[in-house]
Amino acid sequence: MFCKRRCLLVQAILFVACSFLSSQLSFFLPSVGRHQSQLLPTLSRGAAAGAYGINDSQTRSRDSHALTGAAMLGFAVVGILGASRKSLPNRGMKPCYAEDDAYGASHTSFYTDAVAKDKYDTIDEVMGKSLKDPKMQGMVHELLDACVKITEALRVNLVTVNDASNAFGDRQLTVDVIADDLLWDLAKTSKFVCEASSEEEPEILKTNPDGQYVLCWDPLDGSSIVDNNWAVGTIVGVWDKSTGLLGATGRDQVMSLVALYGPRTTVFMTMDDGVYEFTLGPGQQWICSREKIEIKKECKIFAPANLRVAQEVDGYAKLVDHYMTNKYTLRYSGGMVPDVCQQFTKLQGVFTNPTSKASPAKLRLAFEAAPFGRLVEMAGGKTSDGVSGNSVLDVKIEAVDQRTALAIGSAFEVDRFNEMVLQKVPA
Repeated sequence: MFCKRRCLLVQAILFVACSFLSSQLSFFLPSVGRHQSQLLPTLSRGAAAGAYGINDSQTRSRDSHALTGAAMLGFAVVGILGASRKSLPNRGMKPCYAEDDAYGASHTSFYTDAVAKDKYDTIDEVMGKSLKDPKMQGMVHELLDACVKITEALRVNLVTVNDASNAFGDRQLTVDVIADDLLWDLAKTSKFVCEASSEEEPEILKTNPDGQYVLCWDPLDGSSIVDNNWAVGTIVGVWDKSTGLLGATGRDQVMSLVALYGPRTTVFMTMDDGVYEFTLGPGQQWICSREKIEIKKECKIFAPANLRVAQEVDGYAKLVDHYMTNKYTLRYSGGMVPDVCQQFTKLQGVFTNPTSKASPAKLRLAFEAAPFGRLVEMAGGKTSDGVSGNSVLDVKIEAVDQRTALAIGSAFEVDRFNEMVLQKVPA
């Protein structure tokens, strides 16, 4: 409203000023402001000019100067008003910004507020302070090297169907097989890995009896969207051999890591004192781009997976309606890695994947839910197993291919999921 009034005021001032100027100039130059036929009805324009001792070219010249002066005055009025805009009080009127201008051009977008640093710590500098176990440092280096190789493979290989199928009978993509092979190469040659298992082949294989860790990975999460050239990722959970995998829980993990392959390659990992983001930079060097990430308890970003459940579970339909009615921002690609990792960059968000009889659980506990659960909870977020409402990190892993429902992200929104979908009142 304030903007509208100001525009009308400017138009009125310009109209009055130009009208006034036109009448004043006509006193000196009859050709301005009044039609020649009105001033000298019996004379032609050329004759009229001759009667005043002015030739036609002089008339046009003086008219041009006068009109230029009028235009300059008009622009001057606009300039004065514009310059005084900041100095004049608004008198209680709100400026015409978006309803919520905290994030730039659109109040429904969440733009980064990250400011460039003069120097970024390297992975070794960060691990020297925040990851004291030398064996774990070695494990991290090997995992990051594998992520570099997967990045390179994704850049140069077409997404096509491979001849082989995985343990579930699913036709594998070439990039799935390449990523899985690279991680198996790591596991079989590493001095740090004693056992390993892949989502593509959910069996625990012994590798190095002198190794310290059990690795579980999803080599390329997002196979259904990778052909679109959308962001995909690698998910890795690391358990110590003292607990192993079967019979342990997600809380027994000693480290978890997720790589996100998009326009850039970034890795989120847990360290001794929090969750860090590392970005693959020039010369295949990893630099720390975010440290000690903290997810806010409240959020306005939602990523609703398995929406088919909303047709059967009234609570999920009401939850999605709540997001829409309260103008939450939808950020959902269909890939778990980008859809959850946005919580680490936006510092807020919720990812929901409930289940029903017709839409059973698809997420693997050991390969997807537990590694992400450790990352999110260590960053101050919360998780729900989608059944009891308790943390997904407390669910015992009884089978390598065990599935689970999941809600993960900002704490208050996970509580809302438990209350509306599971009818569990937060403690």
